[in-house]
Amino acid sequence: MEIRQLEALNAIVASGSVTAAGRMLGRSQPVVSRQISDLESELGFMLFARTRPAITLTEQGSEFYQEVRGILADLQQLESRVQGMRSGQVRPLRVLASVDLARSLLPEALARMDRFSPIFRQKLIIEEVVHELPANALAEGRADFALVNLPIDTEAVRVHWCGQAPCLLALPAAHPLVSRDAVQLEDIRNTDVITLLSRYRMRYHLTSSLAQATAGEARRHIEVGSQQTALSLVRLGLGVALIDPFSIRGAQLEGIVLRPIQTDIAYMIGVVSQATHELPEGALRLIQGLHLHIQNCIPHYVDTDPSGLRPGVSSKAEILRLA
Repeated sequence: MEIRQLEALNAIVASGSVTAAGRMLGRSQPVVSRQISDLESELGFMLFARTRPAITLTEQGSEFYQEVRGILADLQQLESRVQGMRSGQVRPLRVLASVDLARSLLPEALARMDRFSPIFRQKLIIEEVVHELPANALAEGRADFALVNLPIDTEAVRVHWCGQAPCLLALPAAHPLVSRDAVQLEDIRNTDVITLLSRYRMRYHLTSSLAQATAGEARRHIEVGSQQTALSLVRLGLGVALIDPFSIRGAQLEGIVLRPIQTDIAYMIGVVSQATHELPEGALRLIQGLHLHIQNCIPHYVDTDPSGLRPGVSSKAEILRLA
């Protein structure tokens, strides 16, 4: 399997024909046709259904193309970086962030720091990722560090800082519980609830807390993929939701009231990087700036170790005693 074959595949999909793909790549139509034919022979299945005048991907071809797109994107990124190295450009600063944090805390901290002293000279790349990807992505060198919700597997990464803060209950503005200063989860029985998809450990923790509080009561349940979607549903009166205090930053809260929960349900986030990778100065400054920003703007935030324990506290039982 050759890169030129994958380029031919991508060009045909993008242009809709072999002839147009040849023009895009600066190759003749017979050359492109032969590259696709050779690729199909190696793969053992047809990539295209050749029905005139259109040429469309087969089911197997479509599945294979989804894999190829990522490879080609990485190669284009590598080519761009090599050209930058030739011209003496500074290496871009790369950050991974879980979706909700990439759209809330990270931009806030970046803007706050940039007003005083810019942290990158030419280029910053922020990539939104789902929970399971950061450790693998860091190992592959896709980023300098990741801002993510915890826990994740920390054996292969360096934890720069981590901490937690209590979750809040998001209520429609007309909900009866808005009149209370704090809410017990038991009070939302017989209320429609909105939870995050529970395929990630911390999200599962939030979903379980809400489900246990309303167990045995008839209600509707909506699962969503992001806290922003959950807030949109709450605003429209479709239920209540547990919201972490980090992702709420910068969110549109018109029509929504946030209330503390008497049962402490903590949400953890942190910054991790590849254990063997030395970070550039700009990355270290941004990591420190993120930490300071969170300490200053997130109510009841406390630093912890990756297990959720505060520095100097040896067990969950001791946390209860200190509280």
